[in-house]
Amino acid sequence: MSQDDRMNSAANDWEADPWDASDEIADAQLAGFLERATKPIRWASIRQAGSSVFGIEREKLTGYDVEYYATENGEDLLLMQLAWHGFPDPPEWRLSSRPSGSENSWQSWGYFADLPKNWRLEPNGS
Repeated sequence: MSQDDRMNSAANDWEADPWDASDEIADAQLAGFLERATKPIRWASIRQAGSSVFGIEREKLTGYDVEYYATENGEDLLLMQLAWHGFPDPPEWRLSSRPSGSENSWQSWGYFADLPKNWRLEPNGS
């Protein structure tokens, strides 16, 4: 899907981060999301975690809409659930990751409407 199509569609199941990203960035994000969507990830609730996750204070993470976290194949992952979602806002979910144990910046894999079938979320206690 071209940038023009992505930016002018109210029915996107997936959206780049930022929404006006170039085709090159959007294509890389979509490929990264699709790769992770095939993995059977078991997500833990951020609300059930200790005071920090991946070295970041839990309150800071929840302030960024992080609801779940996981570590899979040497990668730390954050799953955000947006309070405001649906057109004109992005789809409900956002995925970010970085190498496990790293302090590198988080890589966004875009926003998406539906959780992959292989993913399992524990109750978040909210």
